[in-house]
Amino acid sequence: MNKLQLFLLCFILSPLALLAQGDSITIKGQLHTVVGNSVNRIILSFTDNSNKKQVFSQTIPNGGFEFKVPKQPKIVEATLRTADQMTATNPMQSPLNLFIGEDNISIQSDNEELQFADVEGGEENNAYNSLRQSTATFIKQKQTRYTPILTNKISTESPEGKSILQQISQLGKKENQLHKEFVKRHPHLYSSLFLLYRMRSSYTSADYKTAFDELSNTYKSTSIAMAVQARIEKELVTEKGKAAPLFERPTSTGTHFKLENLRGQVVLLDFWGSWCSPCRASMPHLQELYSRYKEKGFEIVGIAHEHGKSLEDSKKTWNKAIQKLNLPWINVLNNEKKEQMDIVKTYQISGFPTKILVDENGNILLRVIASATDDIDVALKEIYGF
Repeated sequence: MNKLQLFLLCFILSPLALLAQGDSITIKGQLHTVVGNSVNRIILSFTDNSNKKQVFSQTIPNGGFEFKVPKQPKIVEATLRTADQMTATNPMQSPLNLFIGEDNISIQSDNEELQFADVEGGEENNAYNSLRQSTATFIKQKQTRYTPILTNKISTESPEGKSILQQISQLGKKENQLHKEFVKRHPHLYSSLFLLYRMRSSYTSADYKTAFDELSNTYKSTSIAMAVQARIEKELVTEKGKAAPLFERPTSTGTHFKLENLRGQVVLLDFWGSWCSPCRASMPHLQELYSRYKEKGFEIVGIAHEHGKSLEDSKKTWNKAIQKLNLPWINVLNNEKKEQMDIVKTYQISGFPTKILVDENGNILLRVIASATDDIDVALKEIYGF
């Protein structure tokens, strides 16, 4: 090949090379090693716009890394993990969430605290980085408090354990409030949808639907948007203002209970199970509410769903939990007479605990999952005036 031919070949190919280079972005960073704890591999993974799983991995002997990854016309979320996180040797640490689009991304972090890394790269990552830095203190405090429970030094049902769980709950509520404010302020960002998808337990059903409706339509055809929409539609059976589906069951004390017999009273339906740690952790607060409002006509109905191999096994674990937790309200077991009516299925319960507040006319006031909000407390205060 002569020089002219070589020149022409280079001229023809160079635009292709430039195009290939323009179709990728760089994700690079530096992990600062903590003494005595080095990391030798880092893994980046995401599902691209064509729904293909992308995984990039490299060794980082000096803490530095750089990935070339395809640009994404529409933003997708990605996770960056160190090798020890992939093998679950460090359960208190979470991966770093990134948002891949058409901007290069820069990351600076300690290798033990990747989830708190400082990230720059486009509007999505810059905004989400500010949020992560604002919540980092709460997350670190939660991790510190939870360590003795995780290592079995303190029981969650001991007075000290209950106090710790209460502290963690309060820190979580502060963190959730910042997340909610972010979603409201940035309805056009994919990261707001990403957060909303993960924050179902931080909203009532009605507020969750409102938050989703207020988001931009740009990303509402994505898989996580459709998952959010499916959750919303599933919970419409207990939409605010609808009549609570009626049910009846034998109680733990042997009497027969009908929900309709509580008309004229405000009722909290608590879907739980003896196997569910968050359910058990929420009981002391329910006891406080019950003690505060019982004389005003407030009632709680605990609807347990057990995992026993037989009905007798389920009854045994259920009754034992009622006694140990000292639950003074009405308690029924979904497993019993389930073939006649599955209460959990009728109410479309997909997470435990789920709490549904019903007004004196038998209509739904609100529905929450877990105990990440104060909505029930606020509603009861409005009803009873204190």
